[in-house]
Amino acid sequence: MAAVVPLLSFCATNLNTRDRIEASLASIAALGGAVEDSYEIVVAEGPSDDGASEWLTTESGRNPRLHVVRHTARNRGYGRRRAFEASHGRWIIPFDTSLLYSVEYGRILARFAGFGSSKMLFSEICALPRATVDASGGWRDLVGGEDVDLYARVIAKFGVVAYPTGAPTSQSATLDSYARQMRYVRGGRFARARRMYAVQRDQMIASHATIGDLMAFNRKKSLRARLARRAFFTLAAVGAGFSKIRPVELGTNNYLLVREGLFASFLAGDWKSLAPGGPSPRLPLTDDEFAFLESRSPFYQRHATELAPYLGRK
Repeated sequence: MAAVVPLLSFCATNLNTRDRIEASLASIAALGGAVEDSYEIVVAEGPSDDGASEWLTTESGRNPRLHVVRHTARNRGYGRRRAFEASHGRWIIPFDTSLLYSVEYGRILARFAGFGSSKMLFSEICALPRATVDASGGWRDLVGGEDVDLYARVIAKFGVVAYPTGAPTSQSATLDSYARQMRYVRGGRFARARRMYAVQRDQMIASHATIGDLMAFNRKKSLRARLARRAFFTLAAVGAGFSKIRPVELGTNNYLLVREGLFASFLAGDWKSLAPGGPSPRLPLTDDEFAFLESRSPFYQRHATELAPYLGRK
């Protein structure tokens, strides 16, 4: 008898999240069951030393839906790629093993999958057709910014249906970016600084961002803070220039391309097909993100009033 190919593949990369992974995978299992009986969970497990690796070994032995891919890299993009390559589903649903996801997304995922679209779904949990990921080149081995790097290519080529709910129950509290990256680090101050340098370098590659783009996020900082950030961004830009992974040029800053794609989807009312009669999308942004959009996005500048009901402040 031929093996049953799952419809949904929930894919994650993991390192040192023993305090969160058990609850996270339980929420994913509840979500998968609410959408479709045919699903799998694929976790690319790096060199965890906090007990997460041992827990995954035990859990995968008793849960036939859970598949663990072992590797030794401390690279989120590499882990994303390995999980995707080991998956089989028609729909790829990236998730974060440090988060709990609400079962309310079952309805949204089921409706979106039923459309058979080549676009991606952007919400607090995203979904991409396997064929779309393949045609866009998949995840690249970036330490940081790996999702923006892929999503920009996907949106430019296939488009996006955006429906973030902004509901407080949609996810558990996320780790901030620094705390998440520190789970990939073992060592002292130098190791931490080296990791954050690599993250910033790869985020510049992923976003195809200039130093000026990054400084636009910091317009409201003190003079001293802006000078320190400019020096750090300059070092990261030098590293990006020597990287073997090159930015994908799509005509604009790729972070901006993603944001403007979401905004255009809001204004087009795409979300109404996912939640007929439901609440409007709600995308919380930081003050720095608003400052960037105000200075760098002609689309936002033209449609700020129309977009206001869809945007909140973190």
